[in-house]
Amino acid sequence: MKLEDVIDYLKKQPLMYLATIDGKYPRVRPMALIYHKDACWFVSVAGRDKIRQIENNVNVEFAINPHDEEKMSTIRGTGKALLIDDSVIKMDVAGAIPWFDGFWESTEDPRFFLYKIDLEKLSVQIPQFRDIYTFNLKTGETKVKKE
Repeated sequence: MKLEDVIDYLKKQPLMYLATIDGKYPRVRPMALIYHKDACWFVSVAGRDKIRQIENNVNVEFAINPHDEEKMSTIRGTGKALLIDDSVIKMDVAGAIPWFDGFWESTEDPRFFLYKIDLEKLSVQIPQFRDIYTFNLKTGETKVKKE
């Protein structure tokens, strides 16, 4: 398993389960994963609980269950959710979202929240070999754990 294999899958996977922290409790919800220009992004509509949760704790984790990829049973990404307020970046990422117009009038819409996930780690479980690969994106280190 190589990091490139995982990234290739993220590029085509539109659904993730994003976890945030609400006080002492985790909160998980299905969301669109937007892989654009070598980064993971997600969007939200103003007023959603996840916005408040991220304001209080930027640490997030997402999970993907790639049913269509026989080599991987679970992909998890851990990092920090960074609120993006740059109008050029917002317009660029919004252009990569086919359903954008169904939620917002423009990227200047005050209800449009764009987050970049500053990924720290990606973990992939490969059940047939009972391996868990962990890619540390900050150090470039890869670990393989046998269960």
